[in-house]
Parts: sequence; structure tokens; C-alpha cells
Amino acid sequence: MTRRFAYLDDLRVLLVVGVIAVHAAITYGLDGSWYLESYEEMAGVVVAAVTVVLGVGWLFGLGLFFLIAGRLSGPSLERKGAGRFARERLVRLGLPLLGYTLLVSPFLEYVDYRFNAHGEEALWPFVGRQVWHFAPGPTWFLEALLVFSLAYALLRRLSRKAAVQAREPLRAREIAAVAVAMALISFAVRFAFPLGSEQFHLQLSVFPQYAILFALGAAAGRRGWLETFTPRLARRCAAAGALAALALPVLLIAGGFFAAGGEHRFEGGWHWQAAALALDEAVLATCVSLWAVQHFRRRRNTLGPLARRMAPAAYGAFIIHPPVLVGLALAAQPTPLPTELKFAAVLAAAVAASFGLAAVGGRTRHLGAIIGSPRTAPGPTNA
Repeated sequence: MTRRFAYLDDLRVLLVVGVIAVHAAITYGLDGSWYLESYEEMAGVVVAAVTVVLGVGWLFGLGLFFLIAGRLSGPSLERKGAGRFARERLVRLGLPLLGYTLLVSPFLEYVDYRFNAHGEEALWPFVGRQVWHFAPGPTWFLEALLVFSLAYALLRRLSRKAAVQAREPLRAREIAAVAVAMALISFAVRFAFPLGSEQFHLQLSVFPQYAILFALGAAAGRRGWLETFTPRLARRCAAAGALAALALPVLLIAGGFFAAGGEHRFEGGWHWQAAALALDEAVLATCVSLWAVQHFRRRRNTLGPLARRMAPAAYGAFIIHPPVLVGLALAAQPTPLPTELKFAAVLAAAVAASFGLAAVGGRTRHLGAIIGSPRTAPGPTNA
């Protein structure tokens, strides 16, 4: 494991664990979309606390995935060329996406159909039809990253610009411009695609954040922005991100989010709540993501024994955690434990089992040849 990318491996492991935690929380009462929604309900105060912690992370966590992916994609494309880069993306992202969509997703959609929609149709007729729906589930991330990567390769090929060698510092006004652009585009997009709605199994309302952070990461990889990030600028990003996080509950309360029907004013349209949420989300996604990368680069740039074992398995854990988590939740349901303890136990077991199975699979089937070597920080963010 090279020292240069160790901090990205650490971040990647943390983010994959966060994804599993969000889905486990939805299983036990957190509001969200998952194969098992509120299968068992935790106490209201616990759900509220989990919502605050994981909700703030949701606003920037997936964007951070795309930022890191872009950071690794820029130099990778310069080194390999657009054609080879695109072919490798199709293999490393397309094959797992296709395998999950055709072989795993139909069975998990049946779980959703039985437990969330209370359907009664038999398994095999449902699965036979569901195969053709091409529902990617959590692997929508791979689908989006594949589209971004191919679009980036095409743009770079058409532009035919020489590789940028100079390491130019990123400045505060440029970060502010990125956040403002993200907020304006998100606000505009949500007139057509309200926050929380799905189109083709995707939530297009948050894609401005993902696309912009991927582009920022790609530019940073070519220009050395993340490596020339000053401590002073990192502190300013941390302060802006903290203010945005603290402002979020105030915004929700002041905007009437918790009143009957109040959440609709945050989803989009000509409402100050929708505009304020888009700006708050943009500041969080931009500033906290950049700060997190810098914090890990400066303070977490070596992997401990546990992280060293988990890092190569993160990509596999991300892909296989849905059936693992759903299976554990169904198995734990008859036990007499309080729901809060079930949540903690299922989450811990799902993290351990997902990473463990992915690690075993990587050793026995040489998955490294597909998902990349540890030298380039394999996983959902692998370049």
C-alpha cells in the first residue's frame, strides 16, 4: 500500500461502513428507501438522534465518494489514454453493476415487495419479471460513476488538451464558486425532479452535487489541488461545513419541516426552504468533503492493521452488503432483544460479514484483477 493513497483507502472504508449504517438504520425506523423499511421500529428519540447524525452524513458522504473517484480518474486517464480508460471502466464498474442487477436485485426486490408493499405473489413469477426492470439498488453508484467516467473520457478526448503538470493552489473563492454553482443548479433541477423522487431508479435531484464533485476531483487530480491544500484553507472549509451542519436543524425547524406536509416545501419549487436547503447542502458537500480529504491526508495517511485488511475488500463489501444486511435483519427478527440492540448487533455483523466475505472472495477468485490493485485505492472510488 503506497503512502500516497493510504488516506483515501481509510476514507473509503469509513464511507462504505457509513452506507451500511444508513441502510441498517432505515431497516429499524429511519426514514428512507431500502429493501426493508422500518421492519422493526426503534424508539422515537433514538431514531431522531440517528437521523441527525446519519442525515448530515448523507448530505455529503456520497458526494465525497465521487470527489475521490474524480481525484483518481484524472491522473488515470492521463496515464492510460481515453480509450483504455473507458474500456477498463466498463469492466470494473459495468460487470459488477450488471451482475448485481440481474442476479441479486430481483430477489431483494421481492423482499421489498413482500415486507414493504405486503404483496402475496409467489417468488419465481415475480423474480422472472423483475429481471427486466434492471433495478440497480445501491449499485446505482456504479452506474452513475460509469456514466461520469465515460463522459469525462469523451470530453478529454475531444478537448485534446495537454496534461496539466503544474501544482496550482486551490483558493477559497474557487471553492465558494463551486458551492454556489452547485446550489443554483440543484435548486433549478428540483423544479423537474423534486428531492426524494426517483427517475429510472435514480434520484436525479442530487446528481448536480455528484457530477460537480466528480468534476472537481478530476480537475484536482490533474492540477494537484488536494496536495497543495493549505492548512488555513482546510480550517476555513471545516468552519464553513460546521456552520452548515449546525444550520441544518435550525433550517428544518424554521421552515416547518416537521409540520404536516411541511417537508414538501424543501423538496423543490419556488420556496425559500428549497433554496436554503440547496445552499446548505452545497456548502456541506463541498467544504466537508474537501476538509475530510485533507484531514485524512495529513493525519490518517498510514493504515492500521484492521484498515489494511478492510481496504482491499471495501469494493466487494459495498456490492454484497445488501443481501447480507437483509438476511441478518430477517434472521434477527424472532430474537427477544430490544430493537435498539438488534440494530447495533445487525449493523456490526453486517459490516464484519460484508468485508469478510469480500476479502475471502478476493483471495479465492483474484478479484484484484477486476477491481484494481491496492496501490490505486480499489473500491467504489477506484480510478
